[in-house]
Amino acid sequence: MKKNNVHGILLLDKPKGITSNKALQKIKYIYNAKKAGHCGTLDPLATGLLPICFGNATKTVPYLIDSSKTYNVIAKLGEKTTTGDAEGEIIRVTDGGIKITSDKLKTVLSSFLGVIQQIPPMHSALKVNGKPLYKLAHKGISIDRKPRNITIHQLYLNSFSGSLINLTITCSKGTYIRTLIEDIALKLQTYGHVKELRRISIDAFRDNEMIPFEKILDCKKGKLTSYLKPIDYGLMHLPSISINHDDFIRFSNGQTITHKTNFNEKPEIIRIYDSGKIFIGLGNQQKNDRIQPLKVFANN
Repeated sequence: MKKNNVHGILLLDKPKGITSNKALQKIKYIYNAKKAGHCGTLDPLATGLLPICFGNATKTVPYLIDSSKTYNVIAKLGEKTTTGDAEGEIIRVTDGGIKITSDKLKTVLSSFLGVIQQIPPMHSALKVNGKPLYKLAHKGISIDRKPRNITIHQLYLNSFSGSLINLTITCSKGTYIRTLIEDIALKLQTYGHVKELRRISIDAFRDNEMIPFEKILDCKKGKLTSYLKPIDYGLMHLPSISINHDDFIRFSNGQTITHKTNFNEKPEIIRIYDSGKIFIGLGNQQKNDRIQPLKVFANN
């Protein structure tokens, strides 16, 4: 069957128990799309926002994966698992139960705000010497990993009952929630793992815009495109300009154009539209009002 030229972004609500790549392949098949990719991998245990980019929208992925993300997390204290979440086997248990006050918990949580260092878990897709860490972990191999700087923008305690804590976490790219929960537990002098995890936003994308997986499966083919957001939907935080027809031709052919802007500060990246307000690409503003094409969509 001939594949379709599908362009746009589907804000998928990924269900539990399926990998992000498996969800992508199923959605790509349903849309019969030539090209598709996802931004921001979710573990099989996790649910929630998984943007699927089709066609030209895949060119925007590098600008989306750097975005901050917000999660709702239910963590269980007192138990450590092999994977840092409920899918792993319990390997350590805190003796004597959990004896932590809400005030103590809030104090510890506040200590994780801002820029902190985090060591990526072995059960992750991060590659070392070309090999994903999780493949080594499945063989029982553990290797040294370098700590990385991440940023915790928000760490809000929704509830705390018994051994369960419910948190809302907003964090930078590269943050491993499982590791964060383990580190929080250690500072509380106990163990911990992720029991439930749901991603509720990625900067411009919000949970109230997500389309449930089941709804896609049951949808008639004629309505599938109605679920797609425009290619530039996740880039609205970037400044924009409109260019005339001559500049449109030059920009579409990858040539640098000259266009005077009135931005208060020189932005790194600019959204470029034609005179009809059609999104045609991304540009980089340089000296002397010159704008160099970064990504061009017009001729695709």
